[in-house]
Amino acid sequence: MPLTSSHTKPYPNARSFPRFFPGELKGRSLWFIRLRWGAPPAIVIAAGLAFLCGYRINPAAVIAAAGLMLAGNTALWGWSRQMTPDAWQRPERLHHFIYWQLGLDFGVILLLIHFTGGIHSPLLYLCLIPVLFSASLLPRWPAWAVTFIVVAGVVLITIGAHREWIAQHPAIAGPGPGIPTPFADMALNLFFFAATVSITAFLSITVMRVFFRRVQQLAVKSDSLAAYNQRFNALFSMVKAIGAIRQLDRVLETATHDVAMVMNVKAISVKLLSEDGKHLAYRGCYGLPPEFVKKRLIAVAESPLNQRIMDGEPFVTGDLGQHEMFQFGEDLAFARIRSVLFVPIAVEDRVMGVLGAYCILADRFTETDIEFFRLAAGLVGIGIDNSRAYEAIETFTAERSRFMLRVAHNLRAPLAAVLSMLELLRDQHLGALNEGQAEYLRRVDRRTRTMLDMINELLTLSTSRTVQEKPEKKALDASWLAGRLERTFHDEAAERGVVLAITVADDTPVIMGDAEQIEQMLENLTSNAVKYTPAGGRVTVSFSASGTRMVTITVSDSGIGIPEAEMPRLFTEFFRAANAREKEDLGTGLGLAIVKDIVDTHHGQITVDSREGRGTTFTVSLPAGEDLKK
Repeated sequence: MPLTSSHTKPYPNARSFPRFFPGELKGRSLWFIRLRWGAPPAIVIAAGLAFLCGYRINPAAVIAAAGLMLAGNTALWGWSRQMTPDAWQRPERLHHFIYWQLGLDFGVILLLIHFTGGIHSPLLYLCLIPVLFSASLLPRWPAWAVTFIVVAGVVLITIGAHREWIAQHPAIAGPGPGIPTPFADMALNLFFFAATVSITAFLSITVMRVFFRRVQQLAVKSDSLAAYNQRFNALFSMVKAIGAIRQLDRVLETATHDVAMVMNVKAISVKLLSEDGKHLAYRGCYGLPPEFVKKRLIAVAESPLNQRIMDGEPFVTGDLGQHEMFQFGEDLAFARIRSVLFVPIAVEDRVMGVLGAYCILADRFTETDIEFFRLAAGLVGIGIDNSRAYEAIETFTAERSRFMLRVAHNLRAPLAAVLSMLELLRDQHLGALNEGQAEYLRRVDRRTRTMLDMINELLTLSTSRTVQEKPEKKALDASWLAGRLERTFHDEAAERGVVLAITVADDTPVIMGDAEQIEQMLENLTSNAVKYTPAGGRVTVSFSASGTRMVTITVSDSGIGIPEAEMPRLFTEFFRAANAREKEDLGTGLGLAIVKDIVDTHHGQITVDSREGRGTTFTVSLPAGEDLKK
């Protein structure tokens, strides 16, 4: 099916362009009023200078012209003060206001020309002022009309003076009336005047016409650019929102809603392709009627339209009511949908489905909308791809944890039985052992117990990641935790020649957490500190307040430290630093992974500061609860 779209309206013909937008017309008109206040004193001053230079002019007429200008401008100023904001926004009212200003200017100029020599007046070319005024503020043909009126006015007073229909007032030096100008000289001056005024008007109107056409085109493009910028900002916000969501259904819910808001349409739909590529299913919808969404499956082989869309060809129509062009068209017509737009959802040339937009307006989607919608479809596709990857990772992690749980559970019973048998042999219940046999049994027992410890830790880690219930948190007194830690590791530290110091600050609040898990976390950190600190070293465990809502637990030792290159892998499963393996060949490598998991479960933070050969400090921050003493 051919791609159809509503056409964007071209720019209006140049004749239809106004000279200014209403706000600009208002500003220019008021500027000319302010400028006109200087005209009356300028006329009086110029007449005085002419008299001093010996020109014979009619002072009463000149003063009357200045007074007329002053009175007329006062009236125009009062008119402008009475105009409402709505009137300033109507071009026809503004044009009337400008016509009255032009009439005042030309009337005063014509009086001055008549009383200062007519066609021979040195003020003749003041007529260019209303011509330029009209060219800069009025549409094309009204500006030409003002030019014609100016020329006609000068022609009439010139002919009237020549025919002695009106009195002549020459502005010449010396006494007595001036000598009438020969007709040929008068006609020549009149011709040059009309030609000068006409050429000036033509150039002014042409230049202003081109200039203001560019201004309006720029304004239109600026509005379009602002709209595009607003769309892209909204799209960027949508990308950030769906990037933080891992569940596919929530990604689709957020994406369809946000794209509908960005496109300003009634509805958005997402159809995803099945794994075998045979069906499209409606997985995400916003704004569509329920009866439409219930029909979820579309057979791709029976839908040429969807086949072409998934091949990369967008589909758009602006008059859905003409005929049914794809599945479920009746439902869309029932929902009063007139315009639809479909584009493929693809990531790296891999088609995942179809993104659809629905609007109740006819001919809603333009070529620009299509390109923007393609971009939105690509971003939605990335969000879908990421959420599927997250779900796959979560599924894999859950399956791995269940597998570890099953394996560890099945291995623990046989190992416990092996340890029981080794204990019978080691205690010589089944007969006497020589020294060599006893040593081998001790080695077997030690390694078997290490394996059992690893299995128990695997069970702990797997259980924490498969059980979805939150830990049973309660208020734990730091002094109580410190006492249990002291009793657990006092003898072991003494045997290894390590000083163990556990302190609790007086203002330490209680810790909100699961007692069993918090104890296990503390035991793992303290056990490592004691194990990897040489004789004569020191291990310090301290509890203190951190602000008003956190408790800080610090486990510090003067032991072997951690190599800097191995720090990034410290909390990964089964990892043991090289110097730790050299000091103690047996170990599970799961203790710190369990610590990190417990801290994360309790919405806490853990940091580590270590230098090889200089010791290690673990700092754990956990949420505090209400004081038990309150």
